[in-house]
Amino acid sequence: MYRLEAVNLADESRLPCVVTLRDIEDDDICELRFDRENAPPLVFRSSVDFEETLMELRRELERQGLLLLCNRFRRNAFVSSMLRQMSTGLSCYLVSPGKPVDPDNVFDSLDPAPRETVVLAEEGTKYVEEWIAGFDDDDDDD
Repeated sequence: MYRLEAVNLADESRLPCVVTLRDIEDDDICELRFDRENAPPLVFRSSVDFEETLMELRRELERQGLLLLCNRFRRNAFVSSMLRQMSTGLSCYLVSPGKPVDPDNVFDSLDPAPRETVVLAEEGTKYVEEWIAGFDDDDDDD
């Protein structure tokens, strides 16, 4: 169970919330449940991994004008396919321009993150795409 905060984009108010994970082994299903006061729970299931449920949660929260303040939703959070396999989609790297991922620097996707580091999915995707493209540019100079 992760006790986190969501931020309301309209007024930057904070909403306490809880994310609960359940691995339903008999059916090979990953289940994520998001609870907050005065709102029905959000439940997402995936037969792939928890990364898929996190992305579904992110889309729904953004649709509602909310951001979940967790590592996975930081601007510079990156999840490789190998990391997804090793952590069932519950870990991420925090990358910096021009620097490759550090395999010893892995973060729990659902640990709390500061508000100033958490962005909408579109901005995070753009940052990671530019980070990846930075390595492609280096190859062109050789």
